[in-house]
Amino acid sequence: MTEKKKILLVSSAFYPEISPRSFRATELAKEFHRQGHEVSVITKFRDHNYNDFLNEFPITFKMWKKPVFPKVHNFRQKQLSFISRSISRVLSILFEYPGIEEMFKVKKMLRDDSGYDMMISFAVPYPVHWGVALARSEKHRIADTWIADCGDPYMGDRLDSFRKPFYFKYLEKMFCRKADFITIPVKSALPGYYAEFHNKIRIISQGFDFNLSEIGSKEPANEVPTFAYAGGFLPGAREPGPLMQYLVNLDLPFRFIIYTNRPDLLSEYR
Repeated sequence: MTEKKKILLVSSAFYPEISPRSFRATELAKEFHRQGHEVSVITKFRDHNYNDFLNEFPITFKMWKKPVFPKVHNFRQKQLSFISRSISRVLSILFEYPGIEEMFKVKKMLRDDSGYDMMISFAVPYPVHWGVALARSEKHRIADTWIADCGDPYMGDRLDSFRKPFYFKYLEKMFCRKADFITIPVKSALPGYYAEFHNKIRIISQGFDFNLSEIGSKEPANEVPTFAYAGGFLPGAREPGPLMQYLVNLDLPFRFIIYTNRPDLLSEYR
């Protein structure tokens, strides 16, 4: 029998939010509960009724309050929209705004919390890790072991159009020094992290419970195999071309539905 542990998960993203970080944090919370551990989750406030979720997974929720920092208003008019998006982009690059507020929220939530065997924090956004690092000290360790889970590199990110300002490296190195382990989902992301912390890095891929028994055994009534993709594309990094080229050359009937903000990258395959 697995020894019961007291585990704390700190994540801005959590069920019912639909995002990679939400899936990772939520699936871990479920699995730790299945294994018999005592699970607590610190996350941001959501106007959601968690009764059904808690009936199945009776974990402890602690939520930080709604954000105080206002978001930049997005106008519908083309010219004003361009200005607002530009301002939002500049604030994000220079100050990690408005996500930087979560650093202060997490620090405050952890100020009087302790006694855990293990704590796992999740990024993005990275201010979650920064808040944990600011709250953790030799006298107030919060948990025996802190694991900082990273979906994408921060300072070492090569997919964004702009590199992060140099001063954010001090926050990145601070959380890397204080964390006992850093987990990433794929080995190819390793070069995106400072070499001095590579000894702390462990590769743990995304986990899911694929038990679909509750959905029922009724087969969908599709005339041909039907499947879908929902997500973004990045020219030069996350290109749809190879998959689409493979599909259009298949001598089989199918229907492929795509939800994306870059339909222009699919125009030649329509």
